[in-house]
Amino acid sequence: MSGMSHHERERLATAYAATRYIIRPHPSTGGVEQILRAGALHPALDATLAARGHREWAFLTAWNPGSQWRSGEENRRAQERMVAQLVAGGWGAAPALGEADDGSWCEQSLFVPGLPREEAGRFGRAYGQVAVLVGRTGGQAELMFCEEARSPAP
Repeated sequence: MSGMSHHERERLATAYAATRYIIRPHPSTGGVEQILRAGALHPALDATLAARGHREWAFLTAWNPGSQWRSGEENRRAQERMVAQLVAGGWGAAPALGEADDGSWCEQSLFVPGLPREEAGRFGRAYGQVAVLVGRTGGQAELMFCEEARSPAP
């Protein structure tokens, strides 16, 4: 992704902004469907997460690395690996779906309450994602490009 042109990055940023990030009903989100948008506040979700002791969250997927189409089987296997890694790390994940407003793109995803943005960036990079959606209670949901989420080398 480091070789991504400015034009390609802008095109993808526009596509990601025109996406509904849908969290399926799950106990961690109050048992109701939540729809997130990049750049928007989500006070109902914030209240639910804060009541459970979470101050940040991430919306992740292992589908279609580099925003390039992959087969359903490849995507399912990658998503299963991501779920296993999250569980092994002690993180709970709610089923979710990233869906383009125009219906042209849809990806199985995960909503991970409490996952710090640095970890979200690490997962995104590990699974070849261009960007992940992250947030903190009281703040706007933010599209974070994974190449920019790198921690400085020790």
